Amino acid sequence: MGGIFVSFLIGLIIACVVVLPKLSALKTVHKQSGASDYTVKDSLRFTENRDVFLNKKVERTPRNTQQSTAQRK
Repeated sequence: MGGIFVSFLIGLIIACVVVLPKLSALKTVHKQSGASDYTVKDSLRFTENRDVFLNKKVERTPRNTQQSTAQRK
């Protein structure tokens, strides 16, 4: 049982030695509410006003209005 604990502790120490230098190299980023810093004015122009959904099958069945009105009464 003690051998497993020692192996775990050695693995944890090796992982910390490998990860901590990489972690300290990361730069901090401040959260922004929009993407205004990344957009270029007049670089995107929409020419159509519709949505196209791919790979989605929609089955439509007509509603029976007589049955639904009879259930309400």
